[in-house]
Amino acid sequence: MSRGFLYLAAIMDWTSRFALAWRLSNTRGARFCTDTLEKAMATRTAEILLVGSVPFETVEEVMEFCSGSLGARAFALPDGEIGLRKNWIHALPPMTYSRNPDLEPVYIVDQFEHPTSHDTKQQEAVRSTFRVKPNVTEITLNLPYGEEAVKSYEILKRLRAEGKAANDVPFQVCLPCTIDGTVRFFPDTKDHPLVMGAYERALQSSVRLILEHVPANDLVIQWDYCIELLEILAALHPDMESKAGVEGISFEGRIEKFTAPEYLAPMTESIPEEVTMGYHLCYGTWGGWPMTEVDDISFCVRLANRLVANTPRRVDFFHLPAMRDADEAFFKPLEDLDIGRAKIFLGLELADGPDEMVRRAEAARKYLPEFGVAHYCGYGRDAPERVCDLIADLVAGAERLAELRKGSRH
Repeated sequence: MSRGFLYLAAIMDWTSRFALAWRLSNTRGARFCTDTLEKAMATRTAEILLVGSVPFETVEEVMEFCSGSLGARAFALPDGEIGLRKNWIHALPPMTYSRNPDLEPVYIVDQFEHPTSHDTKQQEAVRSTFRVKPNVTEITLNLPYGEEAVKSYEILKRLRAEGKAANDVPFQVCLPCTIDGTVRFFPDTKDHPLVMGAYERALQSSVRLILEHVPANDLVIQWDYCIELLEILAALHPDMESKAGVEGISFEGRIEKFTAPEYLAPMTESIPEEVTMGYHLCYGTWGGWPMTEVDDISFCVRLANRLVANTPRRVDFFHLPAMRDADEAFFKPLEDLDIGRAKIFLGLELADGPDEMVRRAEAARKYLPEFGVAHYCGYGRDAPERVCDLIADLVAGAERLAELRKGSRH
């Protein structure tokens, strides 16, 4: 402009620190400010979290499909955990443990297959296990997560340059917590301290490598917190598998153990504040989801509160799954959340269509007015063609929820 002023109105998401909407005006009237606010609400109110795995063949396929399907509603963009990583922690035996010179196999599965039930013997039969070699006092592990993330981010940068992925949707990396990545692959609990310490150091190295290539403000780290949750619940359900050496520890004692500062700090304390970081709480898909049913969301709420209290840096988001029959009573414990500014993503899409997803959302809104939405877990156990339908349902449900919220404000 040759004369006068331009006024900027911008709405920023506190968690991701991304601008949701902005407008310029040559007047100071309130209208352009309210228009900006409405635009932000329309585009980001029902944000969608992709929990991680999307079982396509290539990173390009995952990112192009997810970016095109979710658009501005995507909270972050993962690489789909393709290849062996689609099996989540079961990528670690072939990619890490079987290649380590300080470890030796106890039982090796030649052809990995997902179990078809929660039967403990069947689950053990499809899991490779290892032990530390005699006289080994220190181990160095090479986890795949850092190198895979660096390669995927290069692909994302290219897709952004080609206009095939949004520039303002950050890159998401999902990392299994220490218990998740270790204890069930090492049947001798005497090996756990050595292996867990090596895993923690390897996680730290992975994060350092990622940050050498990915700007901190373009990175979302999701911690997969699943085996911890199941080990805690096993105190109440003796038929559930427990491999973490916590036999004899009460339910309350296990909660304290797996949410203690000394457990969380090695994973999280070195992550810069500019990185968006959160936890995915999961009831497990091993043998079919969920591995155990719960009556309400109170257990996850309690874990979230403790994780925020004891994590040595800011927690920005949580993914909390729902059960299929979740109603208002199921979601009532959301009133007890004490997580500061952390954003909640509810796992409301449970492969039963957008109508049921919206029903659950309406029940949850009574106790938590604002939240994002997600599938109950990752999509790694589903066929690719089925995933396309599930993500379409997720988007349809999110759009209907956004319209309901918009209508309730007028």
